[in-house]
Amino acid sequence: MSNVQVRLLVFFIGLPALLAIVIVFDEPYHIGFNLLAIVTSAICTVEAAGLFAQKAENYRIHGIGLPLLGTVLPISAFLAVAEVYSIESQLGILAIATMATLGVEAFRKDPKEFSDILPHATTTLVLLLYPGLFIAYAVRLTALPEATVLVLVFLCAVYLNDSLAYATGMLFGRRSRSILAVSPNKSLIGFIGGFVMSPATILAAAAFRPDLFPGGPLRHLAIGSVVGLAVILGDLAESALKRSATIKDSGSVIPGRGGLLDSVDSALFAAPVYYYLYNILYL
Repeated sequence: MSNVQVRLLVFFIGLPALLAIVIVFDEPYHIGFNLLAIVTSAICTVEAAGLFAQKAENYRIHGIGLPLLGTVLPISAFLAVAEVYSIESQLGILAIATMATLGVEAFRKDPKEFSDILPHATTTLVLLLYPGLFIAYAVRLTALPEATVLVLVFLCAVYLNDSLAYATGMLFGRRSRSILAVSPNKSLIGFIGGFVMSPATILAAAAFRPDLFPGGPLRHLAIGSVVGLAVILGDLAESALKRSATIKDSGSVIPGRGGLLDSVDSALFAAPVYYYLYNILYL
């Protein structure tokens, strides 16, 4: 089976399965989607640590430390969604996690390890934020009114963009590749072909649910276009990290796509953009 066939199979099985989880396990507090988001954050943090470890010499966190680090912010977001505390309390959780990350470095005993403190602390702080902070915004989407519909629209705006970018790039983009050094296989035609799907998704959602997406088409095009750009940027940002680490894929969890981080990188940047723009433009 070719790589293209594997990717198509993953798309036609994976995306419907993801949408089904959002619809079927919506109560209480969209538990299915949110648990999936938390587990995804844990796995992706481990994969991201593998990238950073290529440059941060002697970087390591023992045992389940890395997966737990990746779940701090998504879990805090879920507790806010479940009304255990206010959504604003997440900033306090972030402050406490940052203090713990930096404070633990003060207890190193071996003076030979002091030179590792700055790169170690910096890497751990980045891993606290990427991907956990971004996935936390996907969790926060479930606190919005009619969250099931809004999450479905978000996922379609991201993954239809991502998949059509790959398809159009493979079919028509051979002559417009190498426009970006960090991802030379991606083409301008692919970017354009994928990008249009994000505003198209929002326009379609507005046509079917004008109560959730009120206003004229310019408003829908605005949020769709910015989400589309965020999808592209999220993919390119992870490509830059892999390029720096001289690694092709973040892992091998998903056939044809590499690691789990390779599959959610586009959604990471799009989640906070979609969350804030929806609040600004429609609420």
